[in-house]
Amino acid sequence: MKTIRLEIENVKELQAAIKAIGGNAEKNVAKAVMASGLAIEADVKRRIENGPKTGYVYYRIPGPKYMTVRRGSEDGPIVAMFKAAGKQNLSRVHQSSAPGQAPATDTGTLVGSVYAKPETPLSILVGSRLPYAYYLEYGTRKIRPRKAWEPAVESVRPKLAKLIEEGLRKATDESR
Repeated sequence: MKTIRLEIENVKELQAAIKAIGGNAEKNVAKAVMASGLAIEADVKRRIENGPKTGYVYYRIPGPKYMTVRRGSEDGPIVAMFKAAGKQNLSRVHQSSAPGQAPATDTGTLVGSVYAKPETPLSILVGSRLPYAYYLEYGTRKIRPRKAWEPAVESVRPKLAKLIEEGLRKATDESR
């Protein structure tokens, strides 16, 4: 699966500063990175759960072998048919998100799949276990992007810089 990665700019300089300061500098910066990753995770979930949904309304009509999806009304144009036999955990009516909005939630599966996992002391992976999360974020030939991760990263980016500075300052004060 493809991932979205938040990388610290000038990481080599940051590593040199951490080494020069010593003490708890790496631990403090690792805490800042973890806090930022958890903030991104929470923001992604909030965007998916609470964002405005102004896209089409879809009606899912179960049949004995196939589920039919119609746009606009139960008599609207058919936009999809797939083998289902009524076993999907989907609502009958779904309000989609418009292009550019975070994906609209229906079953909560996407929200439940979002995670933050440390990779190294200076990196954290915020992702989803679902392959289609990538296609929602970046779009496909047929689906325009429904951004959730990138806006969350941008909202946390200034806080990360501030947390790193505070962590380094605290380590510097402790080492004196």
